[in-house]
Amino acid sequence: MPRLDPYAVLGVAPSATQREIQAAFRRLARDHHPDTNRDDEDAERQFKRVARAYELVKTAAARRRYDDRARGGRFGQAGPGPASYAVDHGPIYHSDLGHHSDFYQAGDPLTIPEAAAFVGREPGWLRRAVRERRLPASRGERGYLVRRRDVERLDRTSPRRRSANRA
Repeated sequence: MPRLDPYAVLGVAPSATQREIQAAFRRLARDHHPDTNRDDEDAERQFKRVARAYELVKTAAARRRYDDRARGGRFGQAGPGPASYAVDHGPIYHSDLGHHSDFYQAGDPLTIPEAAAFVGREPGWLRRAVRERRLPASRGERGYLVRRRDVERLDRTSPRRRSANRA
């Protein structure tokens, strides 16, 4: 079943105000609520459909996100223009991926010294985390390879030692 336009489900125009959207939702929720329509087998499904539509446009920010996505397609608004560029090593990045480029960059394999410099820690700390299986890693020709997002996650959850000169 294709997804329907939340404005059509709520019975309002895309130019409707937030107050009009809220009033339409409350009216439809009251009409289709399963507790008030015990005889209607379709009431619960309709109620859920109205609630899902309202979730997409209930606040100004949510409405803006929905409208941008509806205008720009599945991946939202494209970047400045289709362009590809190579990084030092690894895959080629395409700038027209929009917000999904973060996903691809987070997956870049880093060596232990590169990852340690990235988070400002000692390489031994990361090697120990790999040995203790707190940090997933694979073996590459340059040694252990770790993913940037895993290193960032570990760095946020691990306590830092106080250095001796801080006293």
